[in-house]
Amino acid sequence: MNFSSIKEYFYRLQSRCYALLLLPVLLLIAIYAMQRFTSLSFTTEDTELVFVLKIVLPAMALLELTSVHLVAFLKLKKIRKLRGMGERLDAYAILVTMKMIAGDVASVMMLAGLILTEEELFIGFFMLCLIFILFQRPTPARLSRQLQLRGDEKELILKGELV
Repeated sequence: MNFSSIKEYFYRLQSRCYALLLLPVLLLIAIYAMQRFTSLSFTTEDTELVFVLKIVLPAMALLELTSVHLVAFLKLKKIRKLRGMGERLDAYAILVTMKMIAGDVASVMMLAGLILTEEELFIGFFMLCLIFILFQRPTPARLSRQLQLRGDEKELILKGELV
């Protein structure tokens, strides 16, 4: 990711994160409009399938988000060992984007459950996924803490310039 200042880095990274946050919301609006204004319906009447979907989809989403957090934790260890600050910032941007995409995938699974079952439970899970995505948003303090920055590097990130 090319950037000329720390402020531009965070502006671009947070813009990317907000765009990824809006994708599932736009998909929800499209699904609502499709169901409201057309006669298309993918809802199943099979109560056993609905029961299974109510268990399987949230479990898959939770498993996915947990595994992504584990992978992110391991990748953070590798990122901390990189020499240049630019390399660490680029790798961190990729890591944050990966976590945001994982949240999007989990929220799309919840939307699939909503389409197939019309259970309100999936709206709640969808909202939890959006909250997860929102809390993955990178901030200077979070980056500094996760990369365990010290001294001048920490000041550079927190203040956006060297003091």
